Amino acid sequence: MRPTMFGEKEVKEIERIPLSNNTVARRIDEMAEWAEDELIRRVVCSKYYTLQLDESTDVQGLSQLLVFVRYIWQNDVHKDILFCKPISRGTAEEIFNAIDSYIKEKGLQWKNCFGICTDGAGAMCGKNSSVVTRVLKQSPCALWTHCSLHREALVSKALPTDFKTVLNTAVKIVNYIKTTPLQVRLFQKLCEEMGSLHTSLLLHTEVRWLSRGKVLTRLVELRNEVTIYLEGKTEYIESLLDKEFILKLTYLADIFSKLNELNLYLQGSNESDIFAVHDRIRAFMKKLMLWKSCIEDGKYDCFETLETFIIENQLQPKTNILSAISTHLSLLKNNFDAYFGEEMKKLDSLNWICNPFQDRLPSSMSTKASEELIDLSEDTSLKNSFNRKQLTKFWLSVAGNYPCLFDEAIKVLLPFSTSYLCEAGFSAMISIKTKYRNKLDLSNSLRLKVTKIEVDAKAVMTKNRKQIHPSH
Repeated sequence: MRPTMFGEKEVKEIERIPLSNNTVARRIDEMAEWAEDELIRRVVCSKYYTLQLDESTDVQGLSQLLVFVRYIWQNDVHKDILFCKPISRGTAEEIFNAIDSYIKEKGLQWKNCFGICTDGAGAMCGKNSSVVTRVLKQSPCALWTHCSLHREALVSKALPTDFKTVLNTAVKIVNYIKTTPLQVRLFQKLCEEMGSLHTSLLLHTEVRWLSRGKVLTRLVELRNEVTIYLEGKTEYIESLLDKEFILKLTYLADIFSKLNELNLYLQGSNESDIFAVHDRIRAFMKKLMLWKSCIEDGKYDCFETLETFIIENQLQPKTNILSAISTHLSLLKNNFDAYFGEEMKKLDSLNWICNPFQDRLPSSMSTKASEELIDLSEDTSLKNSFNRKQLTKFWLSVAGNYPCLFDEAIKVLLPFSTSYLCEAGFSAMISIKTKYRNKLDLSNSLRLKVTKIEVDAKAVMTKNRKQIHPSH
């Protein structure tokens, strides 16, 4: 048995059991149920928890609702899969009812839910009767977070018409070569004969956030090989011979690579607080204006691929191309501001959470909390040990002495900033429920695949062994 859904230790324990009548499947269910019970026990004990949810379709075309939870356990923050359930229509009512019934069935309290993170789909966050609206009715103190990854993806999709044409043409060129096995093999052979660094292009897909930058960069790197391969086959070769097209293509490869770097940081931001995410977004917005200024001054070193093409071909980019790049950089900056600006301004008033040792007291804070903040800010030992990179741990460490401050701080720090765990969960779902195992009930298998809770497989199997071998 392969350790697809859990570790080598658990696999060895299972392999010791005689295989009969779905014994292994039963053990998997029992271990998943143990992990679920342990998680619920922890979340019930936690005074605070937040949710992250998303939906996607499996190999059968069934919609699956995936929910993760973040909670406090043993003075630390933990996150895990709460549940995965199939849904039929994907309406706001159906999604909320699935969550609500699970919360109530497991004895969790809506009043302890202080955050929910979703994408921007209408069913999730529409104004009138969305999932978020229904959750906020159950827990008025909860904060809704629009997934930062989803917002960044929306920002990056905004392209002026001329750049959109270049992107679409580039995708068509890649698809022309990638969509048939014969074309792929012939292009690979050509690259090998030319001693190219790479021997294949990358396929673009709207679903994958990182695909644009990587696809364009690879096309730029192999543009000579692609030009030779396409000769006499398609009119796309005209674009690759057009220096203005390549200038725009190299710029797009560079700017999307920079957006990819930001995206990678956001993917790991479940370990970061919302203030750190905002710091990174602000920095990127400032860089956009720096790059705009550089382009207008005729300095191209901020875009390496573009600069290399200009130097190698001894080009002086035309004013219309530089103007288009400048316009696009301004558009990106404005879109970041539109998607993140309001949230940033709102959290600026809570800056005391990431810097509790400043002199100024927030005007909206209660008298009791203000008194605690004064005491904390004058505590030299805490000031000396304060580590901005471990902000949540700092507030957990002072929860006993400064309960009012902690209560306000943790409600801001605990919510998810992205729905990346759901995306990772859907990737795991694809590896578990394939076309050869399309009848599989996902819930327990997926839980064992992604749970952070270490299952005591031996204890679970010992507990149930008498039911399997009653004669012993």
